[in-house]
Amino acid sequence: MKKLLLVIVLTLLAWASTVWVSWPAALDIWWLRREALNLSGILSFELMGLIMVLAVRPVWLEQAFGGLDRMYRVHKWAGILAISFGILHYGIKLSGGLLKHFFERPPRVAHAQLWFDFLRSPVKDMGEWSVYLLAIMLVLTLWQRFPYSFWRYLHKALAVVFVVLSLHALVLSPQTYWAQPMGWLIAATAAVGSICALISLFGQIGRQRTHQAIVTAIEHTGKDVLELECKTDGKWKHQAGQFAFLRFNGWEGAHPFTIASAANAQKTLRFSIKALGDYTHRLPYSVKVGDVVSIEGPYGCFTRANDARQVWIAAGIGITPFLAWLDEMKDSPDQAPSVTLHYCVRNEQEAIYSQELAALCANLPSINLHIHQSERDGRASMQSLHLGSNTENWPSVWFCGPQAFASHLFAELRKAGMPKHHFHQEAFQLR
Repeated sequence: MKKLLLVIVLTLLAWASTVWVSWPAALDIWWLRREALNLSGILSFELMGLIMVLAVRPVWLEQAFGGLDRMYRVHKWAGILAISFGILHYGIKLSGGLLKHFFERPPRVAHAQLWFDFLRSPVKDMGEWSVYLLAIMLVLTLWQRFPYSFWRYLHKALAVVFVVLSLHALVLSPQTYWAQPMGWLIAATAAVGSICALISLFGQIGRQRTHQAIVTAIEHTGKDVLELECKTDGKWKHQAGQFAFLRFNGWEGAHPFTIASAANAQKTLRFSIKALGDYTHRLPYSVKVGDVVSIEGPYGCFTRANDARQVWIAAGIGITPFLAWLDEMKDSPDQAPSVTLHYCVRNEQEAIYSQELAALCANLPSINLHIHQSERDGRASMQSLHLGSNTENWPSVWFCGPQAFASHLFAELRKAGMPKHHFHQEAFQLR
């Protein structure tokens, strides 16, 4: 979230430099309203620009953010803040009708006529309609039950909205801005964001990193887990723990899944897909051996560390990156770190990877496997996983599983004194 704060601070500094040179001799409500209107609109626009840049999944930013999963988290909160500032901007605009009943409005200052002034009225109207659309988009994004397949196309329309808002910002910004940092920032955001919007609208996101693969094997593991093996083209490379976007035939679009295998000479990828939503529930009935699948990636920074002492905690299908890590280490067991692996499930029936984990760990003597069944052992916690036994020498903790579990465990560990940077988590969410 520091990156999000940085965008806000830079915008505030650019705005402050503009206000500093135009500070009036005597403050009045109309000057304050005008500056609040400008600031709220600019903050909304700059955050929308950040959204557009992050939406195209730039690889060069992934390391700085700590992975695409965290980029999408910033993307989500930037969207919430951008729409909130946009609604505030529109509310301040509407306040003029109320304020004039209590405060005398000074005469408007005439500005030099510019060639694009004929656009002022239409872009005002387009900006108003954009606020309505953004408000609807915010509600649908926060309403998790709204079908992803429909939400995805509505979300794509934000690229068009950004182009409209760019025109709105360029035409309606005060003329004095263009000789100051504020104007330069607005122009740069409009240019870069519009390029990203076009990349999105023409379906070019991730195109450079998309590979064709063939489904070579399908297995139903447990009652709601689908195992897919895909053979990729010769250019594919990934690190254990990363994920990829899979796109099958149809209009559903690409979905992210962790790769449950390490890189190998056969160029095969294994995916363990749990039925958690409408799409993943339908997938076992729609995919078959021989199908062509587009694989975009790899993405993610949840890759193996070299820390001397590590604790891996996997909840349910969150075991997948650790399966890839173990798969990667099986050929060099002497180089494996000292690890305690906790596989957390509800009961024995849900421990569908217990035998595979036991077989992998049998050849890795430095990996100590524990299977925690909550119905038998109680709720998984810092105490039940024995994480607080040596608070003077905290291990690095690597977690993959449901967010509620992660938040609870992280809060316990932080309360016990574990440094924040010792906790590593895959935080990926599309919305």
